Amino acid sequence: MNRKLLVITLAIILLVVGACWLTKGRGRGTAPSPDPHSGPEMYPPRVVRNLIVKNYQVTGENETVYDRVPQRVLAVGENINETLVALGAEDKVICPVRYGNPYYVPEPEYAERYNRIRFQKDTILNPETVLALSPDLIVSGQSLFTEKRLKSTEFWNNRGIHTFLPRNANRPALRTQRETLEKEYDFILGLGIIFNKEAKARKLVEDMERTIDSVRIQSQGRLKPKVLIIEQLGKNLITYDDTKLAGDICTRLGAVVPNSPSGTIGIEYLLQEDPDIIFVVKSGGDPEEAADYFRNMRSLQTLKAVRNKRVAGIALNYTYNSAIKTGAAIKKFAKGIYPDLKV
Repeated sequence: MNRKLLVITLAIILLVVGACWLTKGRGRGTAPSPDPHSGPEMYPPRVVRNLIVKNYQVTGENETVYDRVPQRVLAVGENINETLVALGAEDKVICPVRYGNPYYVPEPEYAERYNRIRFQKDTILNPETVLALSPDLIVSGQSLFTEKRLKSTEFWNNRGIHTFLPRNANRPALRTQRETLEKEYDFILGLGIIFNKEAKARKLVEDMERTIDSVRIQSQGRLKPKVLIIEQLGKNLITYDDTKLAGDICTRLGAVVPNSPSGTIGIEYLLQEDPDIIFVVKSGGDPEEAADYFRNMRSLQTLKAVRNKRVAGIALNYTYNSAIKTGAAIKKFAKGIYPDLKV
């Protein structure tokens, strides 16, 4: 590395570290910083099971022992940072990073505190910048753990830095990991254990479970509607079947979600299945505009869902690695499937 490149690299690291220190030091309008003389909140040692990830692949499970609340957290992703707000643990984050989705909207009950977070801009997440932050915990999706980014979870664990990743945040195209509601519940409950917010975490999950139960009771005896969940990715049209989180939610709500092993479909598939309801997923854009594209497609005008105006848009944040948005996702899908029910 030549001298000029070295200077530029060091300058970037210093800027990122300095920005994160300022975020922590001057506050984000969140809870006040703990008394530095009191030390971190301690608790009896507890074991948390999570994932070993390398090259964006789950290679096994690890067991991490925690005996105190983490104080220097790197939290990556809008859903993850909002989940920490819901648990009352956002003040432990020294470097909050988001993916930059301009359409992301926090849930109303968390919006005020979420909007106070000073997210880092143009942060380059690589081993050098993250090591310079001296975090004690990294909470992020699995996609960061590649050789070009944060290497592997073991790289950090071997240096005494814990990692905690959502189990549903796998590589979607591979379709090798079944996504379930339970995995979202486990993520919330795991954070509750780590941050000593177990009662809050349990209540959040119990509220989600109650919504599912309520909808199942109210819809008992009805014919099961057929639901397709689709997304246009470039030239490809993909479907979220019953092995995906969105499909699992709809199935739990009493709908039929056809299995699609390949994931990629064509217009013929939509015509063949002729679903009662279509949800159109959109990442980084307006879900209703995405839904309009299919509502107005001439070749789909014979579909029951189009004729009966049962095509709805939904943001990706509610269908993949939803974390705290799981509760709202359940309600959005329930209202789309059973508009007459009280949800």
